[in-house]
Amino acid sequence: MKKDNKVNKTSDFILKNPNRKVIKKNTVYRRTKMSNFGLKFAYLYTPMSLRKMIIITILMAIFFGVISVFFVKNVGIYNFGLAAIGQSAARLIITLIPENSGISESIRNLIDQAIFWNAYIFLSIPLFIFGYKKIGKVFTLLTVIFLFVSSFVSFGIGQIPDVNGLYLIGDFSNSSVKENLSDYKKDLSSIIPLLWVDGGNTIALLVYSIFYGFMLAIVFAVIAIIGGTAGVTGIIGEWYSNKTQKSFGCINGYINLTIILVSVVIGSYIPGSLLINEASKVYSLNPFAQATPLVLKKAWSFELYLSPNFVATIVSNVIFVLVLGRLFPKFKLVRVEIFSMYSEEIKEAVASDAKTVNGVTLFAAQGGFKGEALNVVTSVALFKQVPRIIKNVRKVDTDAFISISEIKSIDGYIYLPKEKF
Repeated sequence: MKKDNKVNKTSDFILKNPNRKVIKKNTVYRRTKMSNFGLKFAYLYTPMSLRKMIIITILMAIFFGVISVFFVKNVGIYNFGLAAIGQSAARLIITLIPENSGISESIRNLIDQAIFWNAYIFLSIPLFIFGYKKIGKVFTLLTVIFLFVSSFVSFGIGQIPDVNGLYLIGDFSNSSVKENLSDYKKDLSSIIPLLWVDGGNTIALLVYSIFYGFMLAIVFAVIAIIGGTAGVTGIIGEWYSNKTQKSFGCINGYINLTIILVSVVIGSYIPGSLLINEASKVYSLNPFAQATPLVLKKAWSFELYLSPNFVATIVSNVIFVLVLGRLFPKFKLVRVEIFSMYSEEIKEAVASDAKTVNGVTLFAAQGGFKGEALNVVTSVALFKQVPRIIKNVRKVDTDAFISISEIKSIDGYIYLPKEKF
């Protein structure tokens, strides 16, 4: 009986003094507000005007255009989606241009940049039409704006003298090959993949790939949240994700991996081997030549395909998928439990939301302090809709306790939005 009285006194103290501390044996407890709900970029899920969506898309496109030059083209990592096909084609075409073609180095660079950054836009026209018909006008508009702006930003940077040989860390110019190429072909030496014996540059390349995968995931997440996609294969990924309710990041990852396997052959293995052969011929004519550098023996070898550049691109793709899944959990479901004395009002606020469709269930419970009967409000919802549910709950009860737990599996029906909300 004495123990019950002690519990009641503590309970009454907490209820009457919600902002004060409670002293137990050897321990002091202070009532603390915790809020660790982890939806990234929650602000972007709110309704916004088309003008604001276009501005965000353009800013992301400019950022993407800049990092694509220094984290993709210059270091030999492949971009994702159809962009990789354009990049591989550009590398092969400029390698095949002979010295006696009459095409100057500056014109060759212009051809390289034009194909590298813009060819995939023309390859994507059928997908633009597909996205317009299957997904929506705004989605296609934002996607087209992003691709055009990012491509022309990268193309513009590529016209700056010597920018193609600028590296933040490492050196990817393959100097032992470069010094044995003709002056006309020296600038193409970076097309040749690294070898695994080049430890320092390999580590630098992996650092590039990790940072690029992370930054690309951020760009994709932001554009996807506001209602578009940052890549043309994202159109297929978005459509298939909506159709099957599967992870948007994983679908894009599988598509990217398939394209990369082919692009590396076209853009690295073939042109790299051709350039190594040219350098080997020049080196063999040098009467003062010492032992042949290892890289000059690797033309058409499997090592040239399974190079650090190839692995770095795969690593970048894996990082992209993992981070995108965290930043943009499109179909992640959670169980929301709300403990409050105003359960009926909260149920009405959540169920009557004009933007979401969330089923609500009430479970009978008993309060631990006063022993009063109350209902626990529960709902299964999309993870990205939880901020809206919390907002509705706080309109009714600012002190309600809200618990959010992830649902691993489900078997039943749930309403999913076609648009952002």
